[in-house]
Amino acid sequence: MSPESAKRRVRLTPVNPASRWPDIDLQPGDTKTIGRGSQANVVLEDPSLSRLHARLTLEPGGVLRVEDLGSTNGVMINGSPQPGALLKADDVVGFGFVEYTVLIREGTQSQAPAPTISDQTIMRVSVSKDAALPADKVVLEALLATSRELMAFGDLPALLDRVLDRLQAIVKPDRTAILLFDQTTGVLTPRAVRPRGAYTSVSQFASSTVIREALSSPDALIISDPMSDPRLQHAASVVQAYVRSAICVPLFGRAGAIGALYADRVGAAEDFTPELAQYAAAFASYAASALETAQLYEDRERHFRATLEAFAKAIDARDPYTAGHSERVTKYALTLARARGLSDEDRETIRRGAMLHDIGKVGVPDAVLRKAGPLNASERAAIEAHTTTGFRMLQAVPFLMEALPLVRSHHERWDGHGYPDKLAGTRIHPHARLLSVADTYDAMTSARPYRGAIAREEAARRIRSESGKQFDPAAVEVFDLVEGEFHALREGTSVALV
Repeated sequence: MSPESAKRRVRLTPVNPASRWPDIDLQPGDTKTIGRGSQANVVLEDPSLSRLHARLTLEPGGVLRVEDLGSTNGVMINGSPQPGALLKADDVVGFGFVEYTVLIREGTQSQAPAPTISDQTIMRVSVSKDAALPADKVVLEALLATSRELMAFGDLPALLDRVLDRLQAIVKPDRTAILLFDQTTGVLTPRAVRPRGAYTSVSQFASSTVIREALSSPDALIISDPMSDPRLQHAASVVQAYVRSAICVPLFGRAGAIGALYADRVGAAEDFTPELAQYAAAFASYAASALETAQLYEDRERHFRATLEAFAKAIDARDPYTAGHSERVTKYALTLARARGLSDEDRETIRRGAMLHDIGKVGVPDAVLRKAGPLNASERAAIEAHTTTGFRMLQAVPFLMEALPLVRSHHERWDGHGYPDKLAGTRIHPHARLLSVADTYDAMTSARPYRGAIAREEAARRIRSESGKQFDPAAVEVFDLVEGEFHALREGTSVALV
């Protein structure tokens, strides 16, 4: 170890000098953990950090090392994600969305601070709601059309796509995206991109440094010649596409940042002008309103669905013999849906329908549900009515419309002798045909007051024997493919439902 290395001191300072984050000082032999949890040596209370996010080590020989401790949002070194790396002076280290610059001190001589995004690279453009836009008939017509669509808001993806299409015609970027910001995790997710379908993650097309800079203030940013900026010239998204100029407009809701609108030009294209940034900001305000409205709707839907599913579990729990039934049936149904090759949307529909398929049993008396002997005609009718009771309970809930056939028709039979509507064959909804197999398997392999649980192999044999009678033959074929997974789930063995 050289005397110079022994005297080496390291300080990491926040890239944004106006931030509240502390400096991080290390001496040779020091190790410090970074995170938002109280167990971290350096606590950064930002939602983009994990509780224990990363570890910094300054080895006795003066080597500075950073390690990602399995964080959600990772560690970025000069704009590139790294599981671990050796750091040098002027490196920019991102812990989630919090960025630090590495300063090396040799003895008493300290290095000058690393450069930030320079004034030559970045221009801030005010996007005040009161700012007047330059008069342009095409822009005005496009904004009015977007405003009308927002007032009739119903399809968020389609609305965001149209925002980008209209922005394309006016601002003429090569690439655009609307990004949703999760304030809890700090994760940015593309909600709409152009070219359509070309990118699935932010790092593929946009500099996270630029986006984080934009989210720190209400101004729109115009970035010119980012390849000349020390903080941006190593970013993979900038280098690979040879970005010439970019606009980034923050999207703010009532509770803070909710996303960003990003556009860039590549190659030898001209720089964006402040006027174009103003146009982009006008469209961004509509995107912000749409995202916030959608988020509020999704939050309300998620809470309401959780309440309904908790209610369904409580109904199962009324009878100790059926406790956990809806959750198990959901796992079986999703296993069939995956083997059938159904889309993510179809699987979500099946998940909702399966969790709520017996919710109508709320109207069935306990004496009937728990009866140990055979049911008489009126008791049988009370049990069978749970399909239509559940259907009526849920039919006014908009986000459950696609799941209603599963609630109503999971006791229909392929031969037409089921209930409540005596449907047969392909008149039964295909999702309900899968659910019927899942529901029957769980019923047979679970104990009842009047009988013990049927062995897994015997339950599978009975399902196959009812192909073309109780069950859709195609659904039974799918069951044959995943019978082993059903048995594993029945025994409580973990099976990935993807």
